[in-house]
Amino acid sequence: MEKERTHTFGIRLRAILIGLILIPFNCYWVTITEIKWCSNDSTCVSLFMTVVFILFVLTLVNVAVARRYPRLALNQGELMVVYVMLSVSTAMGGHDMMGNLLPNITNVFWFDNPQNNWEKFHRYIPQWFAVRDKSILKGFYEGNSTLYTKEHILAWLTPVTTWGTFMIVIAFTMLCINVLIRKQWSDRDRLSFPIIQMPLEMTRVGGRSGFFSNRILWLGFAIPVVLETMNNLNFFYPSVPYVQIKVYDIGQFIANRPWNGVGWMPISFYPFAIGLTFFLPADLSFSCWFFYVFRKMLDVLAVAMGWRDAGASPAMQRFPYFAEQADGAWIMLAGLMIYAGRNYFRQVVRRALGKESELDDSTEPMSYRTALLGSLLGFAALCTFTICAGASPFVPLIFFALYFIVCIAITRIRAELGPPAHELNFYRPEEIMNAVFGTQSLGIRNLTIMSYFYWFNRGYRNLVMPHQLEAFKISEVTRSSGRKFALVIMVAVFLGVVSTFWSLLHMYYINGAATAKIAAGYRTGIGSYAFDRLNGWVLNPKKPDTPAIMAILSGGTFALFLSVMKSRFLWWPFHPIGYGLAVSYAMDYFWFTAFIGWMCKALTLRYGGIKAYRTFLPFFMGLILGDYVIASTWTLIGWVLGVPVYRQFIF
Repeated sequence: MEKERTHTFGIRLRAILIGLILIPFNCYWVTITEIKWCSNDSTCVSLFMTVVFILFVLTLVNVAVARRYPRLALNQGELMVVYVMLSVSTAMGGHDMMGNLLPNITNVFWFDNPQNNWEKFHRYIPQWFAVRDKSILKGFYEGNSTLYTKEHILAWLTPVTTWGTFMIVIAFTMLCINVLIRKQWSDRDRLSFPIIQMPLEMTRVGGRSGFFSNRILWLGFAIPVVLETMNNLNFFYPSVPYVQIKVYDIGQFIANRPWNGVGWMPISFYPFAIGLTFFLPADLSFSCWFFYVFRKMLDVLAVAMGWRDAGASPAMQRFPYFAEQADGAWIMLAGLMIYAGRNYFRQVVRRALGKESELDDSTEPMSYRTALLGSLLGFAALCTFTICAGASPFVPLIFFALYFIVCIAITRIRAELGPPAHELNFYRPEEIMNAVFGTQSLGIRNLTIMSYFYWFNRGYRNLVMPHQLEAFKISEVTRSSGRKFALVIMVAVFLGVVSTFWSLLHMYYINGAATAKIAAGYRTGIGSYAFDRLNGWVLNPKKPDTPAIMAILSGGTFALFLSVMKSRFLWWPFHPIGYGLAVSYAMDYFWFTAFIGWMCKALTLRYGGIKAYRTFLPFFMGLILGDYVIASTWTLIGWVLGVPVYRQFIF
C-alpha cells in the first residue's frame, strides 16, 4: 500500500483553479435540485451530498490519471482543498442560508395587501435592504422574464451587495473565532472530527490507498444504490416495487388518548444516516433516540393531564416548552464548552496582547492577535450594520451574542461527535429576546429588523463555521499550510455567495418564485412566515414571558445536570448533547436511524470488540457513499432531462 510522503504538501494553483471552476457548477446544481425541482435537500445534512459526489468522481478520475501520468495526479492535500472549497461555498448558499434569503427580504413588499397590512412595516425597512419596486419584482415572482436587463441588474445591485457583504463578514468572524479555538479542540482535547473521516479516507494517497478495493465498502455501497434506484424507477414506472426508506409517520396509527399526544412521529431508514450514526459514540447515539422518545412521552403526559384541552390555560397548553428548553440547553452547553477551556483562552488573550504566554501561534492559520482583532471587528461590524438599519444598540449586541453562542456549540458537537444533522429549529435569538424582554418593550422597529434576519437563524443545518474548523483539521492531517487554507476558505466564501446569488436570481426570473414551476414553494412561504410572525408580535404585544423564561432556565439546568453526571460517572449513559439535539427538532427525521446505528455499533463492540468495529467501518462508509452517489446521480439526470425525479431526502 502506498503511503503519503511525510513533508508538508503545498497548495498548488491547479487545485484552487479546480475548486474555482466547480463552485459555480455546484452552487447552481444545489439551487436547481433543492428549489426548482425539490428533488433532494442535499444541504440539510452534516456531510453535503453533492460535495461528496464531486469528490468521489474527482478521486476516481485522479486514480486513472495517476496510472498513466503520475506527475499530473493530485495528492490528498490538493483533493481536500477542492473538498474544502466546495463545502464552504455550499454552506454559504445552502438550505438554511441563502436558500431562504431572497423571499425573506422581498415578500413583505410583493405580498403586501389590505388583509395582512404589511405596508405598516415598510417605513422601518432601510432602502438598501431589498428591492421594493413591484415592476422589478414582477419577473422575480411570476417568471417568464430574465435577470439580464439593465433595470433588473441595477435594482438588485444594492441589496445583493448589502447582504453579500453581511454574509462575508459573518463568515470572516467565524473564521477568526475558529482560529482562537482550534488548538484547544484539535490538539489538546483531540476531538475526532468524524464528519471528515470518510473524505479523508477516500482521498488517502490521492485515492490509491486501497479504499476503493475494499469489498466490504462496496457491499455497503450497493445496498442504497439498489434500493434508491428501485424507488427512482418507481417514480417514473409505478409498477416497479417501492421500498419505504424516507420518513413515515407512525403517529397516524395512534388514535386513542392520551397516546395520540405523540402527534407526528416519523421513522426512517436513510442509509447515510445509519452510516453516519455508526461513527458516533454509543452514548450519544443512544441519547439522541432516547431523549426523542422521552420528549414524545412528555407530550403524552400533557394530554393525559388535560393540559392540551381547550379549557386549559394558555401557559399549560404550551407544556413542556420544548423550544424554550432547547434555548436554555444550547446556551448552557456553549457556556460549558467555553468554561472548560478557560485557562487556554486566557493564554490566547495573553499571546494576542503581546504578553508572555505558553502558546505558540506561529503555525496557526493566522496570529491570535489578528484572529482576536478580526472577531471583535467582525462582531462590531454586524452590530453597526444593524444599528444603521434602525435597531436599538442593545438589540444587535444580544442578538449576535446569542447567534455566535449556538454557532460555537454546533461547531463543537460536529468536531467531537458528528451527528447526521444539526437542525436547531427551535433556537432563534429574536424569540429568546421576545421571551425575556417582551415584544411590547422591544418595539416594532427592532422586531422588523430582526425579522429580516430570519433566513440565517432558522435551522443552522448548513452553518459554515464547522466546515471552516474541519478545514483546519484537514490542513493538519494533510500537512498543508493552515494560512493558505484560511485564504482559500475566504475565496470560496466570496465565490459561493456570488455564484448562489446569480443562481437564485437567474432561476427565479425564468421560473417565478411564486409559481408552480418552483417545486419548493415553501421557500417563499418561509419568507412570508417571518412577517406573519412579526404581524402577530405587533398586533398582540406581550410583556416578558415568565413561563418561557422558566423553561429556558430549566433546559439549561437539565443540560448542566447531564454534563456534570457525564463528567463524573463513567457509567452514566445520557449525553447532554443528545438531549439538546432531541428537543431541537434535529432528531425528528433521524431518531430511528440513530436507534439502528446505535444498535449496530453496540452489538458490534459487545460481541466483536474493536477489531470487528474496524472491520465493519468500510461497510458503513459504503452506506453513506452509496446513498450520496445514487441521490446525486439521479438529480443530475433530472437536471439534464429537465424533469423532476424521486425525492430521496427529506420527505
